[in-house]
Amino acid sequence: MCQYQGSPVSRHAGIGGYFASGWPRMDTSVAEALACALDHHRAGRLDEAEACYRQVLDIDIHHADALHLLGLIAGDTWRLELAYSLILAAIAENGQSALYPFNLALLLQREGRKDEAVAYLQRALALEPSHAEAALSLGSLLLALGRPQEAVEGLERALAFWPQEARLLHILGQGLYALGRPEEAAACLRRGTEIAPERAEIHNTLGVVLQNLGQPTEAIACYRRVLAMRPDSVEATSNLGLACRDLGQLGAAETCFRRALTLRSDSVEAMNNLGLVLRGQGRLIEAEACYRQALTLQPESLEALLNLGNVLLDQGRPADAVACGRQALAIQPDHRVAHDNLLFALCFQEDADPAAVFAEHRRFDDGLSRSWLEPIAAKDFSTHDRSPERRLRVGYVSPDFRRSPCGHSLLPVLDSHNRSEVELFCYDNTAKPDDITALFQRRAEHWRPCRTVSDERLAEYIRADAIDILVDCGGHMAGTRLPVLGLRPAPVQISYPLYPNTTGMAAVDYRIVDPFFAPPWADVWHSEKLIRLPETHVCYRPSRTDILPAAEPPAFANGFVTFGSFNNVAKMGPATVAAWAAILRAVPDAKLRLKWNGLGRGDNNAWCLDRFAPYGIGPERLILMAPTPDPYTPYRLVDIALDPLVINGGTTTFDALWMGVPVITRVGRTPFSRVGLGHLTHVGLLDAITEDTETYIAVAVALAQQPDRLVQARLGLRERFAASPLMDAPSYSHHLEQAYRIVWRRWCAGEAPTPLTLARAQ
Repeated sequence: MCQYQGSPVSRHAGIGGYFASGWPRMDTSVAEALACALDHHRAGRLDEAEACYRQVLDIDIHHADALHLLGLIAGDTWRLELAYSLILAAIAENGQSALYPFNLALLLQREGRKDEAVAYLQRALALEPSHAEAALSLGSLLLALGRPQEAVEGLERALAFWPQEARLLHILGQGLYALGRPEEAAACLRRGTEIAPERAEIHNTLGVVLQNLGQPTEAIACYRRVLAMRPDSVEATSNLGLACRDLGQLGAAETCFRRALTLRSDSVEAMNNLGLVLRGQGRLIEAEACYRQALTLQPESLEALLNLGNVLLDQGRPADAVACGRQALAIQPDHRVAHDNLLFALCFQEDADPAAVFAEHRRFDDGLSRSWLEPIAAKDFSTHDRSPERRLRVGYVSPDFRRSPCGHSLLPVLDSHNRSEVELFCYDNTAKPDDITALFQRRAEHWRPCRTVSDERLAEYIRADAIDILVDCGGHMAGTRLPVLGLRPAPVQISYPLYPNTTGMAAVDYRIVDPFFAPPWADVWHSEKLIRLPETHVCYRPSRTDILPAAEPPAFANGFVTFGSFNNVAKMGPATVAAWAAILRAVPDAKLRLKWNGLGRGDNNAWCLDRFAPYGIGPERLILMAPTPDPYTPYRLVDIALDPLVINGGTTTFDALWMGVPVITRVGRTPFSRVGLGHLTHVGLLDAITEDTETYIAVAVALAQQPDRLVQARLGLRERFAASPLMDAPSYSHHLEQAYRIVWRRWCAGEAPTPLTLARAQ
């Protein structure tokens, strides 16, 4: 039978509660018939109970309790329309009973009529505010409907009556977490575990919240408590695996997920999570198989589709990753992460039409952002201080305040800001903080952790900080908070050039570029107005200075030239592979060294080797490497670095130059294919800049075949790089601050954003 509330006297007494004292006086024949009905009902003899309730109604057609209880039997026997009509009749007879609308709500909820159920639960609570079961049901239902604010408000009122009710605390904790208030959620859930330590589900939810707060060790303790009570809990086993993964304990995580699949072989969640761990270990083919198996079990699993797209991009298959993104959006058109993944993968397609890529970025704004921005009132900046020359409050939002390529480009900028001009705020969305995160935190005057904060709440924080210029550093990459800018929390909003393309968002006013990266014709592919800094769009600071370049080209000791590319293999499209193969054929004893996640594992290398086989390049010509603890040492094994043709390297080119390795680049027709042009121009490697593929191949071959020229190209390269604008953080930050000041003055004067080009200092 359904778990209806059966007693107006004892909240948990079930049907038997109707024998409690306080029953209204009635005609003896009615009392006898009702007592008989309750006896049968309590024993599960529903046909006999129904007959007795009908006998009561034959005597008194207005008997509200008989109508109500007869409605419960109709509900238990799936005569739902009859059940609704009977309970509604009971409500009509006695509109003061909270019990009737409560049980009607449970029936409606069972049939999926959630909005109607909410209305009757609210009615029950209006009649009896201390009705704990109604508050629990309403809170759970509102959470399921995506209405956490209402859920929390109701549960907090219920706690005033039932402060020791652990189940209320559990649902309240879930609501607070959904609202982006994880610290409060954790406190609430801890209280629930103290009151009811035997409730495994509360420990599990607490573990999830703690894990999201970046406390995986504490989360593991929660999951182990759950498993001590419920050893076969698939959910807790999977959650334990995720916490182990967060701690870098990939072997232990893999064991957990395989255990979860032993417990439930059709667990899509466990299959997905196992794929994540395998991907983290570089076992890309196995990870792909996991995601495909998950999709076999659940074809519309968005998580599996998105994970599959990511692992396909890891294998250098951006077109297939784009297809996954489109499939995910066909299932859920307003899924922001799916659209982010699609846009990011599009940036790596060699043959993508730039106009089509731009149009897809604009669709993000025209479709997705409208769906969630519409109900949010635009920020009124009428009271914002418009003093054009005052110290600016600048906020940087980033998922990369850590040891990462993006982090190493951001740190020198923040370190070099003129603090008399800029008051620095950092909104930190870093998933895994490290020692570099601590450096960022020391540089910031105001540090705002926001990874567990909702977009709406983060926008409120930014407004409360009265930020003048908000700078997004995530674009459509992993961990982005770009949607926050759609809420317009600051009067001037800028895209920092770490994501390789436009944001597509009208709410982002400007994007930082340079004349090499974005000539005048590039404006049409940006929704933002372009700020062209005079020298470079990014600057660089190496994470280590103690690793020196090789004293001479490695070819002198090896007896053969080693070409190298440590770029994301997603940049290694068909045109690039064909060009690199042509270089190897022209220099028969040369080898090509590649480094990326998934390479260097014999059982996972086939996908890479197969790219070169059609061009006559066998596995003996390729040296495949997994990522290394530092990015620099492997360059001591490389003579010449090859830039991908269409999607140039950024940080990898910086790393190569820092290690004294010349880079060959080809200038293309999109900004992403012009990164090498600026970098190599600034270090004087003008002969390594080519305009077409044939020249690119010829320059690489000639350099490999002329040892003296190779020595000359490498000579003093680190020193030239260190003296260039690419590593002049004070100058770069000065130019950036100039741009900030100009666009700020424009806003203060009420001017619309327009392109800005800063002149070079004479």
